Amino acid sequence: MKQRQRVHGLVRLALGRRKPEPHGPAFRMAALVTGLAAAATTLAVTAPRASAAEKRPPRRPATAAKTSPARAAEFLALRRPASSDQAFRRSGRPPDRRTTKPRPPLALTGPTAGRPVPTTPPRDNAPADPATSGTLEPATLPEGIPKSSRVGHRFAAEVLRVHGIGWRSTGGCSDRTVRTCTSFEGIRWGTIKGLVRFTRSSGCDVVVTGGTERGHAGGTYSHWNGYKADISPSRCVDGAIERHPSTGVRGDGARLYRSPGGTLFAREKDHWDITFR
Repeated sequence: MKQRQRVHGLVRLALGRRKPEPHGPAFRMAALVTGLAAAATTLAVTAPRASAAEKRPPRRPATAAKTSPARAAEFLALRRPASSDQAFRRSGRPPDRRTTKPRPPLALTGPTAGRPVPTTPPRDNAPADPATSGTLEPATLPEGIPKSSRVGHRFAAEVLRVHGIGWRSTGGCSDRTVRTCTSFEGIRWGTIKGLVRFTRSSGCDVVVTGGTERGHAGGTYSHWNGYKADISPSRCVDGAIERHPSTGVRGDGARLYRSPGGTLFAREKDHWDITFR
């Protein structure tokens, strides 16, 4: 308003205080100047308000403020467990870097190293399941297994190997139905225990060359029925067996020796044939 009054004063001063005629040059000049002054005043007043309205951020609803990224990160930080370094910065105590590593299982050597050894065969007169749980410790024999129990090849081979008893076959196999193989499938637990006890008492290196595979003589106390095993002769093995009393000669000419426990040894051409009852 003050600017318009000032403009009117200037116009009157320029016209020499004469009243301008309607639609005359002076009147039109005064109206034009007055309009420009009013427009400038309006723009000067409304521009700051518009800029202030544009700069002001819109209000967020209460739900949006609660779920903002900053609030979500803060919430997660409260729930996330602090690391050892963060715990050290908060408490001032150094983090515990110690870790407890599980002890490795008993390492076994040989062709079946690294596999667990079953220690408990199934019920009597049934082959042992190779997947039976347990680990056989060196120089020990599972207890509580009847002598008449039939065990599987893998179980028997592991027991012998752990006690330092090897085995071999001319065919390099363990199939019970093949004559040139050496198999322990279906062998009696009493036969396995007898081989281990003979190895312990003699102190000899024992190698088994015959088990329950085909190709041996039949009968009740035969290889196929799990009562017999063949081992390789050696100076140590021969001396340990021949210390037992001699019981004569078998029908095929093999010399016989019997231990106090009832084990019968027969000296065949290239091996000792042993019967465990």
